[in-house]
Amino acid sequence: MIRIAMIGGGPKCLFALLELNDVLSDNEAQTVQVDVYDPYPPGAGRVWNTTQPNELRLNVNSRIIDASSSLCDQTFNEFRNNALQGTTDEVFPPRALVGEYLSEQFQRLVQHGKLPVTHRASAVHKVERQAGQWLVTSDSWYDLYDEVVIATGHGLAGYQHEQKSATTITAAELTVERSADAQHKVPDRSTVRIRGAALTAYDVVMTLTEGRGGQWAPSEDGTPGRLRYVPSGKEPRLMTMLSRHCIPMTPKPMGLPTQAQDILHNYRLQLRQWSNTSEHHTEQMWRILLACAMDIAGSAGVPANEESLKQTVDNGRSEQFSTLASPFEQMRYTLDAHRGLKPQTHEWVWAIVWSGLYSELVTALARYQWAPADRKKFNAAATNLERMAFGPPEPTAQKLLALYDAGMLQHQTSGTEHTGGVLTIDAVTAPPGVLAAAFPDGEPANELISSLLSAGEVKIRTGERGLLTDADGTCINAEGSRNETLSALGRPTEDPTLGHDTLNRTLHLEYRGWARRIMAQVNARSQKVAN
Repeated sequence: MIRIAMIGGGPKCLFALLELNDVLSDNEAQTVQVDVYDPYPPGAGRVWNTTQPNELRLNVNSRIIDASSSLCDQTFNEFRNNALQGTTDEVFPPRALVGEYLSEQFQRLVQHGKLPVTHRASAVHKVERQAGQWLVTSDSWYDLYDEVVIATGHGLAGYQHEQKSATTITAAELTVERSADAQHKVPDRSTVRIRGAALTAYDVVMTLTEGRGGQWAPSEDGTPGRLRYVPSGKEPRLMTMLSRHCIPMTPKPMGLPTQAQDILHNYRLQLRQWSNTSEHHTEQMWRILLACAMDIAGSAGVPANEESLKQTVDNGRSEQFSTLASPFEQMRYTLDAHRGLKPQTHEWVWAIVWSGLYSELVTALARYQWAPADRKKFNAAATNLERMAFGPPEPTAQKLLALYDAGMLQHQTSGTEHTGGVLTIDAVTAPPGVLAAAFPDGEPANELISSLLSAGEVKIRTGERGLLTDADGTCINAEGSRNETLSALGRPTEDPTLGHDTLNRTLHLEYRGWARRIMAQVNARSQKVAN
């Protein structure tokens, strides 16, 4: 019997177990036992739990969500159409509905799959070697396993909140956890400040407005898509989002011109060729991205040269947007440009390039051996490019603008606000990986990672925050060798791998390699018994 502990029961865990269930025969599956450790119901996990309010919506197109398998061939959109009898075709549905789909797929695995799977509703605190196995210690259990998989997603990010005062609460308490106590701490008609101005902060704003009975109506000027806010009287009087650079996330482009698709196809091939060369330096990668941006700009009639496009990436916004006084006016301009009412910007150009070439970058940069200066440059550029490419969908952006127009929402630079006695909501998005900052300075958030690092069971490279793994998810130990019975999937491995904060099952295939490694181990044990 091979006993496997999955630490974390979210989508990455689900994808891995569905794959393992599919590759094992009935007899082989009975030689494996899987325990999934997660305080939340598996499949959905914490981030996608089904009890969160409906105003928290998906920020990506729902067509990417696919947890189908031999047990059920339904994608999320097919599940939704059946569940709601085809009454909606929302591109950005409530996240709780996504959680229902993921939870249902996990329950189907437990009830009808070949693989024996048990849920242990508990958080793991420590994993340590003991006599050739792994001792897993959680709130309620301690048990020995042959294999351990760390798939904790957002639940193990290295971010540590500042020491909380009586006037500070976390975003999660208000949003995905829906704490009644946290809700009571935000009185009707109060003034609040929100640390952070990205997607997590937008969730907080939606929870405190739409979640308290506020409604949206067409704007009185009749502008297509523009909204006005109809208050319930229970929302805060004023919400101030705070960020270091006061740069908003750029609303996602509404579509991709045909000519841009052809251009992107050509540059995907160039990135693929670059990644297959024996010595591929990142300067060549940046030249490919810049050339693609120039071609996209030229095809759309966006005035640009190489220097201005470089400066947009370096500064986080274009010179054009720097002249707009308010971050919300930048957001409004972007929405107007998406509708063809104004010329497109450098931000739009880079959004098309970064999102359009992202899958190739994920493959090309997986476990790339970075020079320290190149790593630092890439992290800074990627932060700015992701703000341009992966911002809120138009419906969310229109709601934020309606609150701004109503005088209820503002965005300021951190340190410029008056803080005395004002309730603070901590909505700073947790960084990827398992450290609060890049190694060696960053500290682990909890004992689980701290103990594995101290024992040399895992490796984090200088300048990175995530666990280094092989292509099949196997952890690399401090000596640089494969730690054959310890694996990590998803967000804990980000930095060595790119873009794990996604539901796109096709973007990272480590889970398939892991399932095949377990299958090979099962076969090897069977042959040993037969001999």
